[in-house]
Parts: sequence; C-alpha cells; structure tokens
Amino acid sequence: MGVAVLVLVVLFGRTLQWQLFAASKLQAQSNEQSKATIELVASRGSIFDRNGMLLALSKSTATITADPRQIKDPAMTAQTLAPILGISVEQLTTKLVTKSGFVYLARKVDPAIGAKVTAAIKSGKLVGISVESEAKRFYPNGALGSQLLGFVGTDNVGIAGVEYEYNTLLAGKNGKMTVITDRKGNRLQTLSTQNAIAGSNLTLTIDENIQYQVEGILAEVVKEQKAKKASAIVMDPKTGEVLAMANTPSFDANSFGSVSAEDQRNSAVVDMYEPGSTFKVVTIAAALEAGLVTPDTSFTLGSSITVADRTVHEAETNLPARRNMTVTQILAKSSNVGAVTIGQLVGKTRLVDMINKFGFTQQLGFDFPGEAAGMMSQWSGSTIANVPIGQGISVTPLQLAAAYCAIANNGVMVQPHLAEGVFKPWSHQVVSQAVATELRSMLEVTVDDGTGRAAEVAGYKVAGKTGTAQKIDPITKKYSNTRYVSSFVGMVPANNPRLVIVVTVDEPSAVSHLGATVAAPAFSQIAGFCLKALEIPPTGN
Repeated sequence: MGVAVLVLVVLFGRTLQWQLFAASKLQAQSNEQSKATIELVASRGSIFDRNGMLLALSKSTATITADPRQIKDPAMTAQTLAPILGISVEQLTTKLVTKSGFVYLARKVDPAIGAKVTAAIKSGKLVGISVESEAKRFYPNGALGSQLLGFVGTDNVGIAGVEYEYNTLLAGKNGKMTVITDRKGNRLQTLSTQNAIAGSNLTLTIDENIQYQVEGILAEVVKEQKAKKASAIVMDPKTGEVLAMANTPSFDANSFGSVSAEDQRNSAVVDMYEPGSTFKVVTIAAALEAGLVTPDTSFTLGSSITVADRTVHEAETNLPARRNMTVTQILAKSSNVGAVTIGQLVGKTRLVDMINKFGFTQQLGFDFPGEAAGMMSQWSGSTIANVPIGQGISVTPLQLAAAYCAIANNGVMVQPHLAEGVFKPWSHQVVSQAVATELRSMLEVTVDDGTGRAAEVAGYKVAGKTGTAQKIDPITKKYSNTRYVSSFVGMVPANNPRLVIVVTVDEPSAVSHLGATVAAPAFSQIAGFCLKALEIPPTGN
C-alpha cells in the first residue's frame, strides 16, 4: 500500500507540474506547430499529334502561399517578398493581414522565383511562408491549333476545347498529404499520404505539319480577300479522322486570357451557316437514290423558277430563255433553277429523309464541346425552293465535311473524331455505293468543266463543289447583297478519295465573293500540300 500511495503521489505531482507550471511553455510550443493537409496535384497527361509530336504538356512551376496566423510582422514580410515576386508591398500586406489560415501570394511562377523565396525562408527572414511545386500547362507551338486544343485553368482543369472534352482522362486524380509543420513552414512529421494518380496522355488524329500549313493558308486568304474569318477541315473519309481543323484568327494558347471569346471559338464545329450550292449534292443524291433521275437525265430549264411566293433566279445573267441541262450539268454549273426543279421532283419527304441520313440538323457526336446541331427553317410552300439550293437550312463545316466523306467512302459515313484509341466511331450507309460513285463522277466534272476549276491540283483528279451563300442581314432580316460565305468542299484523288477538305471564308470583300474564286484556290493549296505530305501517288489530270 505504501508503494501504491507513493506512485499516486508522484503521478499527481507530475500532473500538477504539466497543468499548472509547464502549461504556458507547452502552449507556446504548440503554437510553433500546425497541422496541414497538402493537396498532391496529379500530373496532367500530355497531348500528342498522330506522329508523336507534342501539342500540350505540363511544366513545373512554383506557387507561393502564406499562413497569416503565423506571421507576426506582415509589413516586414511584405517588404521582403515584394521585390522577389514583383508585387507591390501594399498588395502583399493586404493578403497577409487576413484572418485566413491559407492565402495564395503568387501562383505558377518561374521556379527561379520559388528558389529565391525558399532561400529567404531558410535564412529565417520569412515565417509562415511556403513554396510548393505546381504544374502549369504549356503549348510549345503557341498558336497552332489553339481553338482546337483549348486551354487549362489555374486549377489544372480543362476549360475549353480538347482539354475540356478529355479533362477526366488528362487530369488524373489528385492525392493529399497530412503533415505537421513548425511556424517557419518546415515539415516536422508526415501523418498520412494518399498518392496522386497521374493523368493519361492523349493522342489526336491531327497531323501537326498539315495543321500548320492549313492555318498559314487560311491566314493568307483572309488577308488577301479582306475577309472576316475563315475555317478549314481536312478529313480521312475512310476512318473519320480529322487531320487538321483550323480557324482564323488564331491566338497563342499560352496567353488565352487576353483573347476575346469570339476568337476562341472553334467555328468549324460550333458555328452554323447556310451552305448554299455545296448543299445541292444532297438534293441530287436524294433524286438518284430514289431512282427518279440518272446523271444523264435532261431537263428544260428557264432562267428563273417560281414556287409559291418565292422566285429563284440563276446566278448567271444573259442566259437564254430556255435551255436543256443534264443532272450532271446542273450540279457542275451550279444551276439554281435545275436544283429547285429536281427538289420538286424529290418532294419534301424524300428530301428531308436524305438530309437526316447525311446527319444535318443533328449532332454527329463529335468529340469536342459545344458541337452545333444545325437547323432547318419551318417547312412552308416555298421551302422546296430554298432548301434544294442550300438556303433555309444551317449547317456546320464539320457536318458538310462528314456528308462529303460519305460520298467519298462509297456511301458510308464514318463518325468524325479527334482522339485516337479512346474513341470508337460509328458508321452507317447513307447512299448506295452506286449513287456515291455517280456523285463523285459528277463532282469531278464540276472541277474539270464547271464552277470548281480553281480547285484543280496538278497530277490529281479532284471532285468537289463550290458554294456562295448570302448571309441574313441582321437589320432587315433578309438576304444581304453584300455579305456572303464562300466555300468549297472537295475530295482527292477523285477515283479513290483519301482526303476530304472543306474551306469556308466568311464575308470576303476584296474583289469577289464567289466560292469559285475565293475558297476553291485555297482548297487547291491545302490539297496539294497534303497529298505530298502523305505521299499519295498522282493519278493524272
């Protein structure tokens, strides 16, 4: 009992010592330490082109943070940090006097700046300041494919383009670490760690060299034609792979914050326009598929045609009162009257059915955010005079490219896509192989002896169609006589197409607004480069 009493007395005395006499000292030691949870940011995956060229990657940077609760002299701390961070003393002081236990002072700065701050911490000049490594997205090619790639926000989350579409794949999963630190920010103990899971790399179908050339050609076209903007798509019709998708004006994705929302748009996917004469191929496809005509079927046409309250005129002037034209000539010469005549023969039901088969007025499921579905105006008595010539219906350049890819691929449409390995495209028959072959032959005549002569490529057979579409005047709500969208859609080589290329130029104003003189030459330049770059052998003119 004596021993037991002695032990109890000792324990009681020890308790009094810690609680009464050593309490202030222990409290002071406790104040010198703090428990913190540090987020371990997962490394974001890189983006490559189809040939393994880097399009986007993450670089290590320094992020400077503070715990204002540990800072006894905010003014002195601000004076020490200001010249290092390049931030005014006043701004830093405001951040350092907050009641929060955590505040960012500078994010994703040069690692050299982080090293200077770390040296100041170790020297004892800074208390309550921490330096952490943080990744920053970097686009080594600057403006190349900027609207396509998109960009990443400060928190390493994709907020536009491919970066947004495939954010879950690229971002991985963040981890966390719980630690004990002293008041100088030195880590004393690690309590627990949950490791981050790195994001996966992403390979695109884009060819960096082709993308670069297409962007350069578009920039020249916009400059020469004094146009508002332009876009182009290069696709493989057999696989649905997009080899290039370009828009102007481009911008440096590393400085996206200084660019307007309008210039950040991927117009080839998210913007709609009335396609004009490039849409006539859909009308003729419907007639051929229904067995109503053959390429050699002849029609006697006037210089205009009236349907309900709408009169459609030919673009050409000084035409004879009556003339005979085959279906092939109607397409090759881009006859408005001929297209409306065939449209009347086809009728609403069959024409709308063909429009749906080609994927117009609906999303294609393209792996890019904000894809527009297109639209068609409410059907009325005069609609059959509008839609067959590409008016009263709005499409995207992507939809037009996919439709012509179906014709190039023996009537089979393959879903267009950007990512390799993680995207399984659908495919379906739009028109029969026989009709697709007929359409290619007719489109070849359009380039050889029609409106598309400027799209010719030396050594290769080209098939394609020009388009010149009037835009709606925002004030009068009627078709403008000064504002147009000029376009050309074509495929090469015509006998066995390996490429489908769409070029659209918005509001050219230099000399001409015709697709034949504005967009077709750009198609020729793009096709010529692609054919050589991909080593596709000549087929002869």
